[in-house]
Amino acid sequence: MEEGRPKGAYRNEVRMLRPAYLAGALAMMALVLAFPVRIMAAVPPAQEIVERMLKTIAEIPDMVSADAEFRLRIGKSLNEPPDCVFRGTAKVVSGQPTLKIDERTTGLFCWVVNRYVIGQRFEATERLESFLSRFEFDVLGEKLVGNDHYYLVEGKAKDPRNDPNTMVGWIDFDHGLLIEGTVGYSWGSIDTEQSYRRMGSMWILMHQYLYTGRFNTSMEILYSNVRFGSP
Repeated sequence: MEEGRPKGAYRNEVRMLRPAYLAGALAMMALVLAFPVRIMAAVPPAQEIVERMLKTIAEIPDMVSADAEFRLRIGKSLNEPPDCVFRGTAKVVSGQPTLKIDERTTGLFCWVVNRYVIGQRFEATERLESFLSRFEFDVLGEKLVGNDHYYLVEGKAKDPRNDPNTMVGWIDFDHGLLIEGTVGYSWGSIDTEQSYRRMGSMWILMHQYLYTGRFNTSMEILYSNVRFGSP
């Protein structure tokens, strides 16, 4: 006890402070009621997010084609001229993509890239639904972009011996669009960014950027002159 303070002084101070604490608590409650706290919606299950993306893809007509230009750069930024340029027609019929290259940069290296890289990347034989069924998905994070809800979804291969063995990406849940992500392989990974254009009630992929740090190589893909029901 401090020198000179009468016995029971602390007890009297506590009694005096209680009304002040009560008034403060009531004031805080009034502020909460006056300015409601924003409550984020519950995060949907990972499988629901993936299915929302598949629904957006399913809304595209059975037959769609577009002019495509591929720009390959090795150890270069997007501001520098590409090492190889490929131009052709990309087509998706009942979910199966095909690609026909009509023009390319001359040289053996660009020929090899066209034959063994672009062809294998776009001439897929497995349907997307079947491919995704090989993964277990989980939600790692969320963010709000404007009014759209984005979720960070990770997929791990059920059999880790398969390639690719992991994938993670931001999905715009409101529109069912994969915006950016990374696909992991036994030899390294490929990062991707994608942008879309709305055509009527559909969202159509218009630009892709792929990059692999293992080889310091990027592929930029631009789509134009989109056609529906083309032969």
